[in-house]
Amino acid sequence: MSKILKTIVVLYFCFSSLFAKEITLKEAIDLTFENNPTLKAKLNDFKSAEYSYYVSLNSYYPKISFSHGFSRSGGEGRLPSNSFSASASLSQSLFDYGSIISIKTASINYEIADLQLKNYLIELRKSLYTAFYNLYFLGELVKVQEKIVEIRKSNADLISLKYESGMESKGNMLYAKAQYEMAKLNLAKSKRDFESASNTLKSIIGISDDDILIPKINDLKEIDKVDFDIKDIDTFVKKNPNYKIYEKNIELAKLKLEKEKLDWLPKLSLSASKSYSGKVEFPDKESWSFGVSMSIPLFSSGITYRKNSVLSLEKLLDTSKQNLKNYYINLKEQIKTSYLDLLNAIDTLKTYKVLLLANEERYEEALIKYMAGKMSYVDLENMEQNLIDSKQNYTNYLKNVYMKKITLDALLSEKLERY
Repeated sequence: MSKILKTIVVLYFCFSSLFAKEITLKEAIDLTFENNPTLKAKLNDFKSAEYSYYVSLNSYYPKISFSHGFSRSGGEGRLPSNSFSASASLSQSLFDYGSIISIKTASINYEIADLQLKNYLIELRKSLYTAFYNLYFLGELVKVQEKIVEIRKSNADLISLKYESGMESKGNMLYAKAQYEMAKLNLAKSKRDFESASNTLKSIIGISDDDILIPKINDLKEIDKVDFDIKDIDTFVKKNPNYKIYEKNIELAKLKLEKEKLDWLPKLSLSASKSYSGKVEFPDKESWSFGVSMSIPLFSSGITYRKNSVLSLEKLLDTSKQNLKNYYINLKEQIKTSYLDLLNAIDTLKTYKVLLLANEERYEEALIKYMAGKMSYVDLENMEQNLIDSKQNYTNYLKNVYMKKITLDALLSEKLERY
């Protein structure tokens, strides 16, 4: 049964590899801009806010209407008669402070929509880069596991030969074979993790084909420094789209308060019309009108409405200011923490790189000693395990550096852009 299972696993991965497709980060970004449905929805929201702003401008544009009517009437003792009418009218708001505030509000909402789009592009960059590099490093881990399988197989074959020649114990021979089987199991798990991560990347990009994506990076550079000066942290905080949205919310709160305080201001409008009426299709009986009107809403909503509404809006304005202050403090601390985490990750990677080189050399030396009969299998296996752990740790710590860098980039407002 185990042989059948192994055959199925081998065939599965061979078959899956037929549908593998290499993809660069640039290609992933281009595909995301073309396919990601959430990004398209955000772009629609942005355009909707833009059109809403243009709609608000109409409150100060002239309003023109035209009408044409026909009626026929009659009754007992009266002959039926026709009546035609045609009229045109124009109205123009001369002063309405509420309309002015509405236009300003629509303008700020348009700016907020732009900031929300930028904020989503920051989040999308973080998600895409995380998925892409996570998939890449899982691929590197698969390569490490494949190398481990080679080492375990070589050892199992070697120990089996030594056992057959009476130079090694049966227990060590069986243990070496068990280690080889465990290595194959870990490799199979890593490949499944890789396929799952490929699906995650495809989901972010917005595609759903059956291809297994393989990140293509010609020259992965080790990140050995951070291009960020902690002294500039205030600049980065204040250019963050979310921070600016909080600022815009304060502006909106101020406008609402200002509108309520000045709600008593008069509204001034102009209107004019001209009409014709008569018994024929093109009547010639002319009439016209022209007028200017003013209204003053002294207590249109109640005697105490304005006072309490102003007090309520003042509290909301203060809340908006406190929210901005809270976000500023939190974002500043997040950037500091992320920056320090990245420095720690870089230093850790440098140390484990040295350790990996040392364990590679020690393993080569141990293998020579074992072949010469100067080292036991247990000691060789320990050296081998140290090498395996070092390879896996180095790959994981290199991945950790990239993940920390992506997190810091997001906090510094790096958004997804095409190359």
